[in-house]
Amino acid sequence: MRWLAESMWHVMRKFGFGPLLLRVHPKSGLLRRGWFQSFRQKRPIDRTGEPIPWWTYSFTAFIEERLTSSMRVLEFGSGNSTVWLSTRVKEVVSLESDPDWAVSVAKRLPANARVLLRSSLLDAAATLDAKLSDFDILVIDAGNRIEIAKLAVGRLNQQGVVIWDNTDGPDWPAIRGLLVGYGFREVSFSGLIPQEVCESRTTVFYRTHNCLCL
Repeated sequence: MRWLAESMWHVMRKFGFGPLLLRVHPKSGLLRRGWFQSFRQKRPIDRTGEPIPWWTYSFTAFIEERLTSSMRVLEFGSGNSTVWLSTRVKEVVSLESDPDWAVSVAKRLPANARVLLRSSLLDAAATLDAKLSDFDILVIDAGNRIEIAKLAVGRLNQQGVVIWDNTDGPDWPAIRGLLVGYGFREVSFSGLIPQEVCESRTTVFYRTHNCLCL
């Protein structure tokens, strides 16, 4: 039976049935990750329909293995990542400037996560409550990202890391220069993302004494 299956896959590839092959092959990465469902429904979800971050699949798999139930997350820009992280860490605080979106996300959150609505994410970063500190993870994914990072990176503890989505744009040199200047190193993950057919890049910045990325 194995030779029959291998012969069938060979014929399908030879005659250009690649997309069909990806939808039915039991080891298809796109099938296992739920990319087809995500593309069809136009939202980042996995194969079971559960929300996942709009990050590269490779980075999501990488960081998921390293999250613990004692971690605290500060996030600029709420969404599926807020929901996804809330089921894996102790606390998520997400800053959002879109009122309708903030309400939509907040409805899906458990008690350990909250969305703080602010008129400006940059102003929010500059006026954060002093109690909002000692975070393990800072997520930068909205607003004036570079200026926000300058104000918010100090809210991390000594082992804290920065997750920066969409680092494949023209502002990458400035992003990298800023975080390196703060003593961070980076690991970037490029590849396919949920819902889209294009590639993107997500980068995690870590300090040398942090074991999260080793």
